[in-house]
Amino acid sequence: MRLIVISLVWWFYGTSVAPISSQDDWKCPEIAEQPVVECSCDMPHTLRCTGDKSAMEIIGRKLRTLKTASVSLLDCTIQNVTIISGPLLEGVALHGLVISSGEIREIHPAAFQRFGSPLQALGLPNNQLVNVPTSALISIPELDRLDLSGNKMKSLNQDSFRGLRNLSFIDLSNNILSKITPDAFNNLPQLKTLRLRGNRLFLPTITKIDPLPTIEELDLSENSLNGPLGPKTFSIMDSLRDLQLSHNTLSSIRMGALEGLANLTSLRLQHNQIDVIEDHAFSHTTQLIILDLAHNRIVAVSGSSLAHLNYLTDLDLRHNFLRALTADLILPLRSLKSLRLDDNDISIVSSDAFKPTTVLEHFTLSDNPLNCDCSLGDFNMWLRNSSLSEDDKSSAVCTTPPSLENGLLVEVPPNDLLCGNDEEDAMMAPLAAPFRAKINLKDFRFDGTDVKLQWSVEDEASPYTCDAIFVYEEEGPNEVLVESSPIKCNSSEMLDPKILNVTVPHAIQLRQRHMYRYCVVLLEAGQSDDVALILGCSDVLPLIQNVKIQQTTNYSVKLPKVISIEANLTSNGVLSININVYPQTRCELNVAVLQQSALLSQRQLSCDSPKYNFIGLNEESYRVCANIMKSGPIVDFNKSRCITVFRREVRGISQLDMVFLSLFLVLCLIVIVLVWGARKVWSRSKYETQRCFIAPECDEEVQHPGYTKFQPASKQATTEL
Repeated sequence: MRLIVISLVWWFYGTSVAPISSQDDWKCPEIAEQPVVECSCDMPHTLRCTGDKSAMEIIGRKLRTLKTASVSLLDCTIQNVTIISGPLLEGVALHGLVISSGEIREIHPAAFQRFGSPLQALGLPNNQLVNVPTSALISIPELDRLDLSGNKMKSLNQDSFRGLRNLSFIDLSNNILSKITPDAFNNLPQLKTLRLRGNRLFLPTITKIDPLPTIEELDLSENSLNGPLGPKTFSIMDSLRDLQLSHNTLSSIRMGALEGLANLTSLRLQHNQIDVIEDHAFSHTTQLIILDLAHNRIVAVSGSSLAHLNYLTDLDLRHNFLRALTADLILPLRSLKSLRLDDNDISIVSSDAFKPTTVLEHFTLSDNPLNCDCSLGDFNMWLRNSSLSEDDKSSAVCTTPPSLENGLLVEVPPNDLLCGNDEEDAMMAPLAAPFRAKINLKDFRFDGTDVKLQWSVEDEASPYTCDAIFVYEEEGPNEVLVESSPIKCNSSEMLDPKILNVTVPHAIQLRQRHMYRYCVVLLEAGQSDDVALILGCSDVLPLIQNVKIQQTTNYSVKLPKVISIEANLTSNGVLSININVYPQTRCELNVAVLQQSALLSQRQLSCDSPKYNFIGLNEESYRVCANIMKSGPIVDFNKSRCITVFRREVRGISQLDMVFLSLFLVLCLIVIVLVWGARKVWSRSKYETQRCFIAPECDEEVQHPGYTKFQPASKQATTEL
């Protein structure tokens, strides 16, 4: 509450009203009756008091006895008060009054009657008011500023501010407002500042509010505004300068948004869910000076979306998902002085993003995964030569390549910004080596809208399917990729596979009479399941109707492709890789090892011997990716092929293992011996109980007990036990 009171003090003194007595004559009134009331002064002409129910009566009595009315603003914090009765300070001359208890629910209609001078500022913050105390406010029609923030108000209607035609400032922040009738502010012809922060307002409620021709500052932060920001989101407010819409759930900014806010100079949209800014989104807010889009979901910003902001000086795009910093973001903003891009996904800064004439007073790029290769050469030079502070220059930190990781870009010599295999020429003309052609441009048709190409495909390329078409624009000695789109076809479904007709997508974006080269890519099926890429390109042709083409045979080449990756990670941290490339031709491979999306190591290998061992890798798994190095402007022809490899544990036999193994073998031997012995005993006893004996020749009268004597068949057999 103290911050609110200080704010009230400052905006009170920001008016044209002067204190009743000069600062040189100021003397703080002595008011103290413990524990009823205690007052002090920490600013000239401002009296702060705390007390209980009777405090206001004592303060009023004391102020009325002063010979000179020296107090202009009275700030009272009173306890255990739910109702303010009146007249509250009869005969006391004040310009500003703040009363808060945290419990005030009702204001008596006569509470503010019979002041000694017209009250111009009233604050009732952080109480329990459920409605605007209209009946009490009618008695102070000269009121200029009203603070009702931090209460429990749910709605506003046409009578809420009845009779307060001089109000220029209303603060209704941090209530629970969810309903505002369209005419709630109609009878306030002097209203300049309206603060509705921290309520429960939805976009349809705001859209229906009647035009506010005098409003200059509108704060709708921390509400429930959702959906797109469109042309009719707000009614006409020609005087509005500052609009705050932060901490809502706005999803996008549509073309021609905020149509009725032609003189807006500050727009704050941080902490929303904006992911798209349509072209010409700010065509009706050309006077913008400050634009805050931090903490959103913006992936890209086109030049057309910012093209109308000629006066913009401060742009904040921190904490978004921007992936590249291009000229589209900077060049349209002729007056830009401050650009904040911290915590995005920016890895690329285009060479034309910063011109030598681009001057910024403040620029930050921290927490971005900058790829510090040769493509950042121009940006590196601009950064070195700029007049930015050292802190701003140090915000550009390299993430890749590994040799420059965590290094400051401004400290990297330009010669250390390298690209493999002259990758700096990646956006120049396609290969023109004398390969035997398989695809040639046969016919070119342009009717002013569509570009139609007819290609001649040799038998050797069949069977094939279509992959993509690329369009390059000639810019001086170089050719720049301006369009790449997938195309679909299948030679097995065509009447004549030798003739391929292709319509260029998005041809309407191409500029007439400019020079373009067209390249088509086919996927050729080989004898096995492998697939090869076939590239065919035209000559550079002007974009005019009925242009004549010349047959060429030197822009077609079969491109190599990574077919598979074999990898093995051993327990001692050695990662062995073997890459299969088809077709077998001369090329260079780029092999990368990643761990949780972070680049750990990178190597360039020849396609002739695509094997390598990475050492010192101690984690349980890694991501291995490989792709053919770019040798021309062809982008995404050879996308990276990746696999995940896990550690394979190959353990030796430890001493403890040997002990357990020995014990196991001994136990097995004992069991075998016991089984063998038992079987031996059992078989012996069985043999002895079942065998028979023939008595020896002896006296027949002599018998041997326990034996059976067999007699011839003629004799009687007897058994003697």
